Formats: sequence, C-alpha cells, structure tokens
Amino acid sequence: MRAAFADPVHDSQRCFRAALAALAEPLLPQTLPALPPELPGLMPATAALLYTLLDQDVGVWLPPLPADTLASLRFHTGLRLAAAPEQADFVVLPLGAPLPPLAALKAGEPEYPDRSATVLLETAGFNAEQVEAGGPGFAAPRRFGIDGAPDGFWRQWRDNHARFPLGVDILLISGERVAGLPRSTRVKEG
Repeated sequence: MRAAFADPVHDSQRCFRAALAALAEPLLPQTLPALPPELPGLMPATAALLYTLLDQDVGVWLPPLPADTLASLRFHTGLRLAAAPEQADFVVLPLGAPLPPLAALKAGEPEYPDRSATVLLETAGFNAEQVEAGGPGFAAPRRFGIDGAPDGFWRQWRDNHARFPLGVDILLISGERVAGLPRSTRVKEG
C-alpha cells in the first residue's frame, strides 16, 4: 500500500482548484500544487488527480496497472472499476495507451450533459505547434500541441466538439502539469 497526499484534505482541495483552473482556461497548462508519492504506472499529476477526483460513486476505467497502484487507489478513493471505457465516468490513459473512440464514451444526455466522461490522457509533453484553439475561456486564440498525440486525436476532438453541449472533457497530463480541454473548445489544425 502506498501513501496518498501528505495532507489529504488540503492537498486534494488545491489540486481540485488547479484542475478547475485548467478547464476554465483551456490549453493553458497548470502545475499541480501538491503531488502524492509515486504510483507505479502513472505520472505524478495523474496520481494526484485520481486521489482528488475519485470516490466510490464514480466508475473509472484503467488499463492494467501494478497491483500496489490499484490497492492504493482502492484504499484511498474507494475505487470502483468500470468494465469498459464506454461505461466509465473517468477514463485513464497512461502514456502510450491507445485512445478509445471519443464518440463511444459517455457523452451525457440532453437533459443532463454533465453526466459525461472525463478522460485523463497522459502525454509526452506540451508544445504550441499543432492547433489553434478558441471558445469559452479564451481571451484570444491559443496555439497548443501534444507531444506524441494519439493518431487522429485532433480529428476526434473536432467531432467531439461538434456534439456540444454533449461530449467528453479531457485533462491532458504531462509530468506534474495538467491542461484542460473542455468539450466547448474548438480547434483548427495548422
């Protein structure tokens, strides 16, 4: 069993505020203010977000991870695993994991668009080379890119945005940083 945050209440509150800030200012990376000890198989920010966002009321889909990582998440969050990404409230994709079709994930319902999935997608890094993004939360268009982006990622994102107000939200993760990609964000390549 691995330890979680040093100060579970305050550290998770600070990480939650950072995640909200990342979604409020899309594609502007935020450094998480508190990190738990290493969880094998996950980046530090991914572990922090899981300790912050998960509880026994949400289902999460995870690819195979080390047993001690799963035991720690179960103990500290009440981890409830979903059988498939399509059934999950949170979909966790460690670096190099294949991206499931975003259109297959929970997109919410017209009456309850908030009942959609959030994807935690680990990346090799962020750059300013792939897309120009705009929409709510942007004072001006912002350039952004993902090092090692999954094939077809931005095409899938444009299709996801077209379903707004339905669709999924994504938290892009690189090491200790997170960048929000809410479904309201429109992108154009180039």
